[in-house]
Amino acid sequence: MNIQQFQYVLAVVDSKNFELAAEKCFVTQSTLSTMIGKFEDEIGIKIFNRKTKPVSVTSEGNAIITRLRIVLNEIDQLGNLVQELKGEMVGELRIGIIATVAPYILPRFLPNFVQQFPKVKTIVKEMTTDQIHEELKNRSLDVGILAIPLGDNELEEHKLYTEPFLLYDCRDDFETDLVSANDLDYSKLWLLQEGHCLRTQIYQICNRSNSSSGTDLNFEFESGSMDSLLRFTKANKGKTIIPYLASLDLPPESKQRLVAFKEPVPVRSIGLLTNKFFVKKQLMTALQKSILDSVSDLLPSTGTIQIVDPV
Repeated sequence: MNIQQFQYVLAVVDSKNFELAAEKCFVTQSTLSTMIGKFEDEIGIKIFNRKTKPVSVTSEGNAIITRLRIVLNEIDQLGNLVQELKGEMVGELRIGIIATVAPYILPRFLPNFVQQFPKVKTIVKEMTTDQIHEELKNRSLDVGILAIPLGDNELEEHKLYTEPFLLYDCRDDFETDLVSANDLDYSKLWLLQEGHCLRTQIYQICNRSNSSSGTDLNFEFESGSMDSLLRFTKANKGKTIIPYLASLDLPPESKQRLVAFKEPVPVRSIGLLTNKFFVKKQLMTALQKSILDSVSDLLPSTGTIQIVDPV
């Protein structure tokens, strides 16, 4: 068996087609199929069911494919380590970032970071926490930017910053005084859809409320994006809870609708997440510094805080 065979197998998995996989690998379909067939014969396991359209993977093949991805990623990591030891910053940096962080920090740090490392191809994708978690573990991602802690021993967490939550209250009878998380009426609070860790965090803040014990929470609206959530909250005179950085770009009249929490202030902790075998340490350190430099002056100082877990 050899690395080329591993690459051919994964090309078929990703494209679900032998012909497309052959084009991707710049070989004939006959050559690719023969090489994969020899690999299957050598290990004594059929990876693909060639009778289905599109081609499917056998149950045994799934286990082999998982291991092949790890092996190829380890080979890539070896190359990255050699580059780092030589002081070379080249290759790819694959970043996953949650949607409730991306629009508020990417424009502030990404242009300078990319300019700082012109030979590094930086690939950024908006993803859910679960997707980032999964792809970091199978090495499809290098770095995740998301709310922590997740508490996975296979991953390493690097804290970036904490930001307080704010109440965005567009009701006619809203009050500007500091609000206690324990006293807030959470009925008809609008949230993001399932899959967003911010939704989970708001539920945890809700559970601290003593006043809701006799009232069922009535979540009237669920949005797929922060922008939609803010727009509908305003248009329908509702209320929601948002992270501090999301408030900075609001128009002046909307900022007047923001209400801070009393201590202990509920906050979320944002950090970098990597696989424990991640070797691009210099890039990770530079990324961490770039993000911190871009947001540290924007965040307010807080007294006693309560970090709200994302899961």
